[in-house]
Amino acid sequence: MWPDSSGGNASWLNPLRSARSRYFRSCTGAAYRPRVTSSIDSISAKASKAAPATFKQALFVAVTAGLGYGFDSYAVNIYGLVLPDIKKALHITDAQAGYIGSIFLLGYTIGTIGFGFAADRWGRKTTLGASILLYGVTTSLAGLTTNIAAFTGLRFLTGVGGAGELAVGAPYAAEVWPAKTRAIGVGGVIFSLFSLGYVLAAAVALVLVPRFGWQSAFIVAIIPALLLFILRRGITESPRYVDAQADHVSGRVKPRLWQLPGVRRRLVSGWFIYTANAVGYWGMTLFLTTYIVKRFHASPIEAIRYALAFFLLQAVFAYLGTSLADWVGRRPSAVLAALIEIASTILAATSDSLAEYQVFGAVAIATLGWLWGVGDTYIAELFPTVLRGTGFGIAVGGGRVVSIAAPTVIGWAIMHYGLQTPYLALSGLWVLTVIGYLMGPETKGKELEELTDEALA
Repeated sequence: MWPDSSGGNASWLNPLRSARSRYFRSCTGAAYRPRVTSSIDSISAKASKAAPATFKQALFVAVTAGLGYGFDSYAVNIYGLVLPDIKKALHITDAQAGYIGSIFLLGYTIGTIGFGFAADRWGRKTTLGASILLYGVTTSLAGLTTNIAAFTGLRFLTGVGGAGELAVGAPYAAEVWPAKTRAIGVGGVIFSLFSLGYVLAAAVALVLVPRFGWQSAFIVAIIPALLLFILRRGITESPRYVDAQADHVSGRVKPRLWQLPGVRRRLVSGWFIYTANAVGYWGMTLFLTTYIVKRFHASPIEAIRYALAFFLLQAVFAYLGTSLADWVGRRPSAVLAALIEIASTILAATSDSLAEYQVFGAVAIATLGWLWGVGDTYIAELFPTVLRGTGFGIAVGGGRVVSIAAPTVIGWAIMHYGLQTPYLALSGLWVLTVIGYLMGPETKGKELEELTDEALA
């Protein structure tokens, strides 16, 4: 399936050798050069040995990763869904609720980077198991306390654990899914289940919260976490990762991400894309039910029902956007989505009636699924297997650094400028999406090894 590096015509390596030669000439210190040579060799040589997963294995990985991301979505979004009740129980303001949301996102950022490193160090399968246990346990414990400090600390830990689902799951699925439909397999399957996790959280909030209080929606999170932990014991480790680790065990030196030519530009591209994705997502969704209640005088239960419908549509848009990305390319699909997001956010923020908001607000929330689905796939494709988790974690985590402030800023802005102004401001974020994709390469239909060679060229 892959070019043969052990014999025959090795002309496919010439671009890599030329790039390596240019790189060596730019380095200083003779003792340092052999180390880098073996590092880059360890990346390129695996193109001849990576055994492709079967479609059944690839689908199982994508679905189990997506289910974990879905339960992460439950753990993440249950806070915003029942926020009106939490504010009453904990006696907090919108600004304080925003602080708690920002502390959660601090954990999310740390977890994204940390689990990315862990995935390259200990494997995709093991780190996914640790992720779901951490956020499942801490979400349940948060439902057992009404102490603000304890609740906030547990939300921080939920963020750390939940971040591992994307930081590990997307690279894992990208390594086993066929190149022709990789965007559907990674972004479509995984992010649509994230959207449905919100739907599950909304359904649980509608059923349990009126009867047993907001705490019940947190406590039950341990059940799906444990079930999925057991289910994931049946998945296989990524064949590409196993091959990369074999090189490391056999004495090849693992490279550092910043040593690789072309990688820095890809990281910056990822930072632009995920600054827009993360700030836009958390800025728009954390106060979604609060916005509907305050702006249109709906009840909290009615607001949850509207949000549920928006996220059902988001799951559809995740498949729409990733299908388009596999057909015409990641960059055209994402740029189109960014333009739709700008227009729909402005129209939703300026809607004077609930009926009008239901149309434009639904499109704005749904298009987030399109943008995230394509973005998850795209960034997972940008880095070599031996450092894919690390590269993905730093690229996505870099964008999430900015998002830490989003809940605090939005909560503060709502109190000082009203509901409309902060949401209008969010519409300008998506210019960063356009810049990010224009900086990076087109990855549609390319094998991961081919994209690695392009990064080293």
